[in-house]
Amino acid sequence: MGIWEILFLLLLALVLGFTAFAVYRWWKFKKTLSYTKTMVGKKLEDLITLPQLKGVTVGLNIPKKGEVVIYFYGPNCKLCPKQEEELKKLPQNLKLFKFDVRTKKGKVMGAVFRVSVLPSVIVLKDRVIKAYFTAFATADKIAKAVKGD
Repeated sequence: MGIWEILFLLLLALVLGFTAFAVYRWWKFKKTLSYTKTMVGKKLEDLITLPQLKGVTVGLNIPKKGEVVIYFYGPNCKLCPKQEEELKKLPQNLKLFKFDVRTKKGKVMGAVFRVSVLPSVIVLKDRVIKAYFTAFATADKIAKAVKGD
């Protein structure tokens, strides 16, 4: 085998390796986002009990009745300003809680709701998760989830 054949085979192996790595990362990313589907329908009381701390509960200031939107944002988030603009389009009577993931309260709430992607928007109705949006959600999607359609 000549040097050109060896270089071609090395280049081919390199391209296949990078492609396999990219596919693996995409699969891993999709798998980490699959928790959002399992979160829908869960009661807030089920999330705030931390079994690993033997019955310790996290205190939440979320009303027991009505619709609530919870918004998580953080530094260096490119979509967070756009999400803020979409949240301003929602009705004013809707209760909106904003949490910065850098603060202590934001970290605790992010752990409770298993936030791993910013921005994240969670819609609650009577303390039950009705919708869980990651990365970006339009005001229409959020309003539709609040109405329960």
